[in-house]
Amino acid sequence: MKTIAVIGKNFGDEGKGLVCASFAKKEKITLIVKHNGGGQAGHTVEDESKKRFIHHQIGSGAEYGVDTLLADTFLVDLFQLGNELEEFEAVYGFTPKIYAEKDTRITIIDDVLRNMFIESARGKERHGSCGMGINECINRHENGLVLTVADVRDKSLKELFDILVDFREKYGQRDLDSICDLFERNNPGRRADYYDMLTNSDVLANFAESIKETVKHIEIIDASSDFLLGYKQVVFETGQGLLLDNDYKKFAPYLTPSKTGLWNIAAFLEKRYIKLDSAVYVTRSYVTRHGNGPLPGECDRNEFPGVTMDLTNIDNEWQGSIRYARHQDIEEFVLPVKEDFRSVGQFRSVKETELSIFITHLNETDGFIYFKDEEIHFDKLKDILKTKHGFSAVYGLWDRC
Repeated sequence: MKTIAVIGKNFGDEGKGLVCASFAKKEKITLIVKHNGGGQAGHTVEDESKKRFIHHQIGSGAEYGVDTLLADTFLVDLFQLGNELEEFEAVYGFTPKIYAEKDTRITIIDDVLRNMFIESARGKERHGSCGMGINECINRHENGLVLTVADVRDKSLKELFDILVDFREKYGQRDLDSICDLFERNNPGRRADYYDMLTNSDVLANFAESIKETVKHIEIIDASSDFLLGYKQVVFETGQGLLLDNDYKKFAPYLTPSKTGLWNIAAFLEKRYIKLDSAVYVTRSYVTRHGNGPLPGECDRNEFPGVTMDLTNIDNEWQGSIRYARHQDIEEFVLPVKEDFRSVGQFRSVKETELSIFITHLNETDGFIYFKDEEIHFDKLKDILKTKHGFSAVYGLWDRC
């Protein structure tokens, strides 16, 4: 069995979905493991027939018949997953196989509504959240209020509703009045619809019914080493990028509350006495950021004449418009990767892992990678990264992601 980690090198949106799908296309007996964040990921895959799908929680490569595992470090949004499964079946004519560990936790509707309410209340000081409730979900767990995929499967509809009501009373509504006051100050004349939904019990009842239906499509398993060894290839599909990692304080507070690098993967494999063969760090030939926060080297998209409109990262209320930048220099280019690998030095599972770089969107830049002070052709950068920085391989993709 081959094990591969696919990780974004920058702020996300690098082309990780396409890379995962390319591995799945070559080896159909593959398991895609979703291990960080939740439904906020948006990984686009376009197959040979030009069918295009944005993967949020279904593993990228499911188009080719491979399976998905939702690991216990992943936060599942069952409501959104239900919608995604319907959309996938409408495009491809079948429902992909989804597994989950029994302790995989779920995001509930109040997490999402609180996230949207808090972010809206910030007004012009928004953090650029995706509005998917990830941070609120984690905060709720830290208050001892946890709901797992197994709970949703095993509880009756009435029991599930009662749990949601209890969570709302203990956590979801605890500071609603202060959020509402802030919202009204920063959004004069705008109605606080999120407040209404966070005080409406029908919202919880409808959510409970929806997730009870969705969980029927998930098989809960013990993701043991024996289970994994039933596949010829296991690909860990990581959401977001290294520069958004919860512990990458350089860009705080504009981070995501999850581990976006090797940490979850190394720990997952360590428990099962399995080694990680390869870590593939993905980057565009330039840099993008969708959301607020620092973006070194930021420039207007018009400065990149071949870069066309991004069809995945469209303008939205939560993240605004996608932004563009050049890479800084080669040392800065490789630094996040080296820091990520050093951060997991205590794990035996990554002692022999080979590191590689996968550069996408080269078609938009005529094969050049855009740095702050120069533009370096792929072939030259490939040689530099392999000979001077120790990468085992450097891949390039000229097709549109």
